[in-house]
Amino acid sequence: MFDYTENIKSDFFYSAMMLNSDMTFKTINDLTEHNAILDYRGLHNLDLLNEIVKGNYDLKPDTVHKVKNLIDSFKDIEKIARTYNQIATANNIGVISCLDKYYPYNWKNLSGMPKVFYFCGNYSIIERMTLGGSVAVVGSRSPSRYAEYATDNICKALGDKGITIVSGMAYGIDRHAHISSLNTDGGTVAVLAGGVDNIYPPKNSDIYELIKNNGVIISEMPPGQKPLRQYFPSRNRLIAGLSDCTLVMEAGSVSGTLHTASFAASQGKEVFVLPNNIYYENALGGLKLLEDGGNVLLNAESVIDSVARSLMYKRMDMGCPAELYYQDQLRDDFSDQANIDALRELAKVKPEVLTDDNWKALIKDSLTLKPMCADELCVLTTLPFYKVSKLLTELELNGTVCQDKGKYSLTFV
Repeated sequence: MFDYTENIKSDFFYSAMMLNSDMTFKTINDLTEHNAILDYRGLHNLDLLNEIVKGNYDLKPDTVHKVKNLIDSFKDIEKIARTYNQIATANNIGVISCLDKYYPYNWKNLSGMPKVFYFCGNYSIIERMTLGGSVAVVGSRSPSRYAEYATDNICKALGDKGITIVSGMAYGIDRHAHISSLNTDGGTVAVLAGGVDNIYPPKNSDIYELIKNNGVIISEMPPGQKPLRQYFPSRNRLIAGLSDCTLVMEAGSVSGTLHTASFAASQGKEVFVLPNNIYYENALGGLKLLEDGGNVLLNAESVIDSVARSLMYKRMDMGCPAELYYQDQLRDDFSDQANIDALRELAKVKPEVLTDDNWKALIKDSLTLKPMCADELCVLTTLPFYKVSKLLTELELNGTVCQDKGKYSLTFV
């Protein structure tokens, strides 16, 4: 599946450069914006770097200074990159670039996602969750039995629906999330703060092996890199970014879990919080999220509906055939309110893909508010009168609606 030779040296060089030089994202952006390099892989071309410092580009002085420093340390960084490559080869670790077609779809439209990351395990899980859905599950390292039970129950329910569970392989909630979803249809993804060959925490070596053999482990840190404290907040942004929504199972008022929730919210993702005891200190962070507008996590169904909405927009953005918009995600009878809301959104942006049954579902939902005449339903549905009239006649014939003095109402709700 993966080409381990083409551009591989440039990818390892990039990781070595970002950890062992003063090059930054801003520096690279300045170089690409002024066409000094096509993309980050151009930084592994010493001849090109020498051309850049000659002053043929309108670059910031700080950028030129950093390129000169990179030239001076070029051989040392190449040596580090070769070490990364050797470790990766010895441990069957793959590398993925943002320039590759296998790069996670959920990261493509977000800023600040890694240009290069590493993995071990079954990468097809990440490919599959693009259209199957993914949920981040995070929480306390010392959770209550209540939070553990809820995590096990909800993660298994989501996984059985083909939704992938993403977490950080920490103690507590992360561990439960991975174990509960490991053998489900959705599977699990562990995002580490250090290299994927560094088991952290060490006591989780048992689930590390399970995930490596049955799931997938990823990190933006190169092979051999230890998980330093400052890397964990950065890891949390990746967990949120990889997922369609985030579940906070339990979190104190000072918790890294809150960072993940904050990243998810800033990325426009829904955040669900398991309700808990207001006198339980380890739940205060989650309760604060609820106070700030987080969704109450009552069961897996509300999460499935959230993922279905996300997948609908994703499929539309990817240009999937219209018949796939609801496939395997929305119920046939469209009775659930979240699915009705999704139908309404689809009616606004792509009404031509809706079937007569879809429009009937929207009409029936509108009539739960109050009896309406055909003209009022035309305004609500944006359908022409002849179409609404035809649908109302069919609903009347099958006994779903009745007419009285020109207004239609449901015969049952």
